[in-house]
Amino acid sequence: MDELWQRYRAFWVPVLYGVGAFLFGLILVHAFTDDPETGRSQNEAKAKSIQKRTAPTSAQIRGAKENTESLKARTAKWAATLDQRHGDGNDALEAYVTQALRAAILRGADTADEARFDGDASAAAQAAARFEQLKKERMESVRAQDPNISFSRIRADVVQELLLRANRADVDLSPAADEIGFTAATIPTVDRADLPRRLANLALVATILDVAIREGVRSIDSVNLMPADPTITAQGPDAYLAMWPVKVEFSGPPATVTAVLNTLTDPERPTPLGTTSLKSVPRSKDGLVKAEIKAYSVRIQPDAPLGLESEGEESPRIVETPR
Repeated sequence: MDELWQRYRAFWVPVLYGVGAFLFGLILVHAFTDDPETGRSQNEAKAKSIQKRTAPTSAQIRGAKENTESLKARTAKWAATLDQRHGDGNDALEAYVTQALRAAILRGADTADEARFDGDASAAAQAAARFEQLKKERMESVRAQDPNISFSRIRADVVQELLLRANRADVDLSPAADEIGFTAATIPTVDRADLPRRLANLALVATILDVAIREGVRSIDSVNLMPADPTITAQGPDAYLAMWPVKVEFSGPPATVTAVLNTLTDPERPTPLGTTSLKSVPRSKDGLVKAEIKAYSVRIQPDAPLGLESEGEESPRIVETPR
């Protein structure tokens, strides 16, 4: 044997090495690949599960598509109704500027209404001209100038007009209602991302105070711009729904409060309300009540994602059976 080994060693050594390498590779392949039987059983179970499913008919698919389109249309209608723009154009900034100036200068009317100016046609015409001029100038400023400067100018126009009307109507203004809540202390600066919120709140406050002044409010006690509640809405420029709250306190006869609430709850232009309370004014001989109204400026962007996406359950893994 020793003689045979010595004679054929040069042949058997590579052969034995090759056999060893083959066996080692076979062990590795077996260790790191799935068992064909396991893959086959998984595929068979998956096939049985798929066979048990019933495919929808063409009528069912067509009905689902029609329902989807119907729901989309209803959602778009509700969104347009709830959104503070209420049909005042697609440009949110222009809508808010229009609403704020309309409430302060035109006294809530779409056009100059002589009845809201005590029948004075000249005053109504002057207000209409001033409204158109300021709207044009302020929108040019919003689009081209620094947002802090443009907002300050619009705020000054609205606050000045409302305070002038309040003084003429002999409305008491408490220190807490100074500048209708839009002071440099409450709003130190406005950047481009925050501009829609500030203009929307300005328009909402102007709308409330316009009605209150016209309907005989006795005092404006406070106006507070409140931080958005993160549990209610996702904030940011790309949010589907944004809600920016304000709180207004005023005192007056019940008819004044009724007029304000009727405006805010108008089905054609509704405003979401938060906590609202009415209290009798102590020692009031005229039956005055103090109203505390929390309302929300609402912006809806229908094209923005709702953030409802989820990864869902992981699909069962199908192991391919070797052929």
